[in-house]
Amino acid sequence: MSAFIKYPIAVLALFSMVMTVDAKNIQQNPTTEQPPAGVLFDIPKLAGKTQAEVEVLLGEPIFCAKSESALNCSFQEDEIEIVFIDGKADWITVNGAFRSPAYSQKVEGKTKAEALALLGDPVFCVKEQSALHCSFKDGDVSVSVEFIDGKVSETTVKGSLANAPYSKETLAMLGLAVKDASFSNEHVMRWDNIPGLLSVMLHSEGKAVSVATIKVKTK
Repeated sequence: MSAFIKYPIAVLALFSMVMTVDAKNIQQNPTTEQPPAGVLFDIPKLAGKTQAEVEVLLGEPIFCAKSESALNCSFQEDEIEIVFIDGKADWITVNGAFRSPAYSQKVEGKTKAEALALLGDPVFCVKEQSALHCSFKDGDVSVSVEFIDGKVSETTVKGSLANAPYSKETLAMLGLAVKDASFSNEHVMRWDNIPGLLSVMLHSEGKAVSVATIKVKTK
């Protein structure tokens, strides 16, 4: 085999090795730190952390609003909101259903025909007074769409928490040890006995969780 033929083969082999190493590095060093399997948001790792430390876990916020004593930021399509007090993550809210900026930009203002072209056929629709509410399945994402006067007026995305049972077992999705609640009724469960946290609350919507609220230090 001539040297001319051997050279490009060697270059291609080296290029392939570099691409393989880069791909492994990308998989081993993602932009954000991934929570353990079965955990939606690892609350103990977020509680009391600075915004920079939180961004390592959740990525950059989609929105932040500053008040005199706090900074309120939304992360991951508004699925989780964090209020930083004195520079530390103090109030944490995990939403079962939330308005996703990506879906709002994608379909709001569109006609029903245009929305169906983007989201496919609805799973079901319900007519309520002047509005039409339709539920769509866009891949693994459940999207609720409200049509008023034939156009999309609002979209709501159903997150993983909304599929969780209203029970103490859902604490595991937040990276917390499962234990009996300090107080519980059909609408709310509250824990005042979790080390490192002031309180954890699960709010119900039927038999599922609508929202989880965590307070770290400030009431």
